[in-house]
Amino acid sequence: MGTEQLEIPREQWKVLRDLYAGDRTNLTGFDLIEYFIHYKPSSKDESIKVFTTDKDWHSHGSYVLIHHLDSKAFIYLNTEKGSLDDLMSLLCSLNIKVFHLICGYEERFKPLVEQYWLKLGKDLSELEHQETIVYHLKSSEVPKWKAGLNPSIHVGYLSANYAALVDQHWAYRSADSLSLIKGNIENNVAAGVFNKHDEPLAWCLRSPNGSLSNLHVLSTHRRQGLGSLAVLFMASEIKATGSEALTTVVPENENSRKMFEKLGFKAINKVYWAVMPTFS
Repeated sequence: MGTEQLEIPREQWKVLRDLYAGDRTNLTGFDLIEYFIHYKPSSKDESIKVFTTDKDWHSHGSYVLIHHLDSKAFIYLNTEKGSLDDLMSLLCSLNIKVFHLICGYEERFKPLVEQYWLKLGKDLSELEHQETIVYHLKSSEVPKWKAGLNPSIHVGYLSANYAALVDQHWAYRSADSLSLIKGNIENNVAAGVFNKHDEPLAWCLRSPNGSLSNLHVLSTHRRQGLGSLAVLFMASEIKATGSEALTTVVPENENSRKMFEKLGFKAINKVYWAVMPTFS
């Protein structure tokens, strides 16, 4: 089991992406790689690199993608037909010195994350696989988008001018989360529900992995269906790209689960996040 890091050059990312074209509900597959193919870094200090296990990656699609943003790094991994041992070896060969997260990995990759944690010299009892439920609204079930009847409310694209507002209301806000929010808005579709003064009352973004994220309704305008409007607008926009409407919800968030289920979303999978502290 080798530990060589073989980088996949950017001009071949489309080849890697197409290996995952058969399942557009895979949150670390086609749409994730497509996002980073077109992603525009905000500064020279931001970087995206994709590593693989060996020169035969065209046949198995094994990869680890590292997105360095400000003082954090976001790690994504997957394989179609490759060896999990080789993928684990690749993950454990990383030498990331900053705070980082391993994002949206499937159940089968839990042992890889655990071995990486142990390699960092940590006690396995301290590792938390943060669970989320993946919900899916089939493209065939996405209703045709139509504007609401309320003339004082309209739905449209949310611009990055509102990134600070979205960040302010994000449950996972941190000292440097604004850059992540701004990047998501600038590089993906984002919806806003606006009043007659073009002020956002609700919004919904799309994460790098293709799932809906940052759904929020201002407290003064809840229970009016504005969140559902934003979600259905996003689902229609995503369908138009040939992709699938997906979202992730933590199990204990019953209100969000009920809302998505009412809109026709079905639970199809579970994925996990793991937080890695800063190591010297």
